[in-house]
Amino acid sequence: MMVCPTCGVGDKIIYDQTRAQFICSIDGTVIAENVVDTGPEWREFDSSDRDKKGRAGSPFTNRVHDGGITTIIGRSARMKDKVKLMKLQRWQSKLRVAARDKKVVTYLSTLNSEAAKLNLPEHVKETAAMIIKKLIETGLARRVDMYALIAATLYYASQVNNFPIYIQEIRKIYSLDTSTLWKALERVQAVAKNTQNMKSKLKPVEHIPKIVNRLNLPQQVGTKSAELVDLMFNTGLTSGKGYLALSAAMVYLISSLMDVKKTQKEVAEALQITEVTIRNRYKEIVSNFEIEVSI
Repeated sequence: MMVCPTCGVGDKIIYDQTRAQFICSIDGTVIAENVVDTGPEWREFDSSDRDKKGRAGSPFTNRVHDGGITTIIGRSARMKDKVKLMKLQRWQSKLRVAARDKKVVTYLSTLNSEAAKLNLPEHVKETAAMIIKKLIETGLARRVDMYALIAATLYYASQVNNFPIYIQEIRKIYSLDTSTLWKALERVQAVAKNTQNMKSKLKPVEHIPKIVNRLNLPQQVGTKSAELVDLMFNTGLTSGKGYLALSAAMVYLISSLMDVKKTQKEVAEALQITEVTIRNRYKEIVSNFEIEVSI
C-alpha cells in the first residue's frame, strides 16, 4: 500500500487519470507520476465479454517456475471422452514440473505464501521470485535454511522496491538468529550485485510514517522529521548509518522539541532496536544541526 511521505497516511491516496498521478488527498503531495495503465483498453461486463475481447493469456511472472505461460488443459463440453480428458490432464500435470524444477517449485510456493502473510505488493513478490530463481541456478541456495533464505530475499526485494519492512520484524517472525539471517542475506546480495537494477533504493524518510504510527505521535512530528532526514540524506550525512535507527532518532528529537516526547526506551521497544543505537544517532543529529535541547 502507498503511504504519503509527508503526512504518513495511506488510505487517502487517489489516482488522477488526467495526469496519471497518485496524489494524497489530504495535502496534495504527488506520490507517483507518469503511472502506466497496464490494464486492457476495453471494459468487460460479464465473463462472456472477457472471453470475447481478451486477446492474450496471463502475463509472464517469475512467481511460477515456468513463467506462468504453460497451457492448462481444462474441461471442454465438446470432449465427450471424459476418461481421455482426465488422462491428458494427469500427463500435463506431470510433464509441467520436470525433476530439475521441483526445488524451484518448492521455494516459489513457500515464497508466495510468506509474502502474502507479510502483505507485500505484487512487484516486491516478482523481484523476490527472480532472486530465488537465481540463487537456485547459481547453487547459492545450498546448505542454508530455506526459510532464512526466503526471509532474506523478501527483505532485500522490499528494499529494492522502496517498500520498508524492518529486519527486526523479519527476525522475530521467523525466529532467526542474527548470524543465520546475515548469512542468508550475504548470499542474496551476492546474486543481486550481478543483476541490473537490484540495488536498494530505500531512503531513510520512508521509515518515518511507520515509526510515527507505532509511537502514536501527531503527524506534525512526522512531517518535520521527514524534512530533516531528507535533508541529511541529500547532503550525504546519512552515509554509513542505519536508516531505521537514524529515522527513529530524528523522530525522538522532533517529538522532544514539540513537547510530545517519547522516551528512548519507548522508541527502542516499539522498533526492536537498542537504546544505545538511538542515543548515538541522536547525538550525531544534534551535533550536525547544532541543536540545543533543554530537558
